[in-house]
Amino acid sequence: MITERSLKALSHKVYKIDSKHYGYSPLKIGEIEEIDGVEYRIIKVEDNTTNGMQAMAVAPVKNGKVDTSEVVIAFAGTNPKDSLDIMTDIQTVGLGNKVLIPKSQQIDLSQHGELDELGIPKSIEYVEGQVMAAEKFVNELENDYPNAMMTTTGHSLGEYIALYIAAEKGLKNIGFNGPDPHNILSPEAKRWVRENPGMLINYSNKYDKIGNVNGDETGSRILVDMDMGSKLSDTLKFHNLSAWKFDKDGNLYISDSYENREARQIRAEKLMYQKMAELSILANNLNASGGGLSSNEEIFLDNAQALLTVDFISQSMKIGLESVINIYKDAITEAEEIWENGIELAQSIGTELSYGEILSALEARGVTKYSVVFEPTAYYREKITNALRVGEDFERLATEIKANIEELEKADKDLANQIQRGA
Repeated sequence: MITERSLKALSHKVYKIDSKHYGYSPLKIGEIEEIDGVEYRIIKVEDNTTNGMQAMAVAPVKNGKVDTSEVVIAFAGTNPKDSLDIMTDIQTVGLGNKVLIPKSQQIDLSQHGELDELGIPKSIEYVEGQVMAAEKFVNELENDYPNAMMTTTGHSLGEYIALYIAAEKGLKNIGFNGPDPHNILSPEAKRWVRENPGMLINYSNKYDKIGNVNGDETGSRILVDMDMGSKLSDTLKFHNLSAWKFDKDGNLYISDSYENREARQIRAEKLMYQKMAELSILANNLNASGGGLSSNEEIFLDNAQALLTVDFISQSMKIGLESVINIYKDAITEAEEIWENGIELAQSIGTELSYGEILSALEARGVTKYSVVFEPTAYYREKITNALRVGEDFERLATEIKANIEELEKADKDLANQIQRGA
């Protein structure tokens, strides 16, 4: 599975597809790109000169073979020198229009009569916007690779588009500094987002005034305190993709500080649910395949690869589950420490008050052991119970998948032997 550091690299590389970009690099289908020590083949690319949308899709190369069971789709962010990108920022991100209306047509829309199915006056000439082009791009990918596990990514406007596509298509997303796309989501996509809170991850600098517009109605944003200050004059620096750092395993680095406690907790929860989703997708793909034998060698390779994938996801899930439970336990311990430290501080101030009088004084201010310790502890214990339940469901599904793979492999071998004897 691709690392977050590699997703950041792809989010940077896709900018260069834009023929108007200073670092223009006309990447072509079939080219191999090495990212973070892993080779990826470009399987689809687009530089849409009508609306300014750039996108690329890649698949990893494993043992010399392109593995299209895993596809990553990256969308480019705003190129300040491209007027189509600026129009998209204003009309789509800001105003919630999926189409782009040229300046010559930007007049008082209320003066026009009949509207089309998009709610635009029929007398207005417009072009399809970037999100519409992106949707067509992904539709074609889904037709070409129907069993692929797809992930979207991007930076800034690119992440806005990536979030939109993930929500509309039910895909996983991990991206950076993107405005929230709730203003253009369909009712079905909004419902999917509510029912799948872990599938969208939009890493955002806490003080990024550009990426944090539009709120967070999708619940995708993870606000990270990057210890870069909070000066308004540094807004572009806060929004820059290069500001993100990663650990030795390629995971986005979030410092172990009090300010980032919530960010670490949300990230751990989302990654845990994403692993569960990945396993479910794998199970669905295996069931859909039906175990047919078109080539003995290919089937045996697919079975072996599937088992390796299950083991990899299971190991990641185990680490993620331990991480999220430890975060909850730390929060419980912290609540107890806050209470004890608060009592000590109160006693040092009110030296003539008894312990009971101190408790009464705190209670008058709305501070009780129930609110500081018992209530948060109950909340986090429930979180731990839910996490353990997800872990149990995961193990059950993983065991079922392995049993099905072994059964398919046995059937394939039996059929191969029959074919060999018949020959």
